[in-house]
Amino acid sequence: MKNIYLDNSATTQVDPQVAEEMVKYMVEKYGNPSSIHLYGQQAKYALDDAREKVAKVINAGIKNIFFTSGGTEADNWAIRGIIEMNIRKNEKAHIVISKYEHSAVFETCRMLEKKYPELITVTYLKPSSLGYITPEQVEDAINNDTKLVSVMHVNNEIGNINDIGSIGKFCRDKGIIFHTDAVQSYSKVPIDVKAMNIDILSASAHKIYGPKGVGMLFVRSKVEIYPLLFGGQQEQGLRNGTENLPGIIGFAKAAEIAQNAYETDIPRIGTLKKKLYELISGSVDNIIVNGDIDKGYNGILNLSFEGVEGESLLLALDLEGVCVSTGSACSAGSVKPSRVLLSIGVSEEMAQSSIRFSIGRFNTMEEIEFAAESVIKAVERLRSMSWM
Repeated sequence: MKNIYLDNSATTQVDPQVAEEMVKYMVEKYGNPSSIHLYGQQAKYALDDAREKVAKVINAGIKNIFFTSGGTEADNWAIRGIIEMNIRKNEKAHIVISKYEHSAVFETCRMLEKKYPELITVTYLKPSSLGYITPEQVEDAINNDTKLVSVMHVNNEIGNINDIGSIGKFCRDKGIIFHTDAVQSYSKVPIDVKAMNIDILSASAHKIYGPKGVGMLFVRSKVEIYPLLFGGQQEQGLRNGTENLPGIIGFAKAAEIAQNAYETDIPRIGTLKKKLYELISGSVDNIIVNGDIDKGYNGILNLSFEGVEGESLLLALDLEGVCVSTGSACSAGSVKPSRVLLSIGVSEEMAQSSIRFSIGRFNTMEEIEFAAESVIKAVERLRSMSWM
């Protein structure tokens, strides 16, 4: 059997339809959207059309979508763009985030409170043992200086889906800006920025079978955000620089495909996840499910295998042609246990024994069955070696 890719939360295969569409804007319609001649106008029309397709997924207006180089840039801009407005006024700003936010949010907040200790404070909310952040936690954490709340929609390691609609409503009622990192949920879990009272939202193309190096930030019209880049008038003067048109076209095509295939893709992926867990748990004892397997996102399954080092299991599976992860791609190479798993109360030992399986559009039942068989054999072999 060919190699089996079960690391779709790290990145996804570019859908062939997406790649085909992108090529047109590399070799045929390659104009600069800021140019006024025919080629430029063709590019500008395509850019506007792409913005509309990306916005449609979250029920947003096209003027509220700003293209970026990816989710990390979008997250950084969301946090720094809001807080910069307070720093420039020399006003105190309190930020509320979860302990298991993506590093693009988590490390940005840590940097701000270290750089501006007199102005910036951050509260880090601890998720429940099942991996949820509740509106009640946010309510208890805010104070008179709270300017921003950031809670991710779907956690990238355990797949939990937070109730961002309720959190958004609470923040809107209190006049607090609410940002959500939707990199893992965009086009995979229903999002309506209006109904959910979302002020700012981050997303990325390469998590939805689009190209790497392109993402977007949704910013509600009444929200003031400091510009990310200076130098021109692209992206309404807030994120200057010539737009990555082929990448944006790819993002839009991927979003369009995902939206049209949602009713079939997501249930099918859920069936594959359920089968994978049933096969592994039916033959391997002493395993722990990290997160909420019943209510979490269909594509993520995080398991800890007692008595097995996660890195050793990953390498054993890789030799069998099964590609998985021990956590988020951004922490690959780290010897530290997952910050996400520690935040939900998993012990260091079990956190270092974890594997994240993330299933995607192009996986098949045959691949799932082979992967499960490979896991069962590898765990049995590694446990026998460690207990010798």
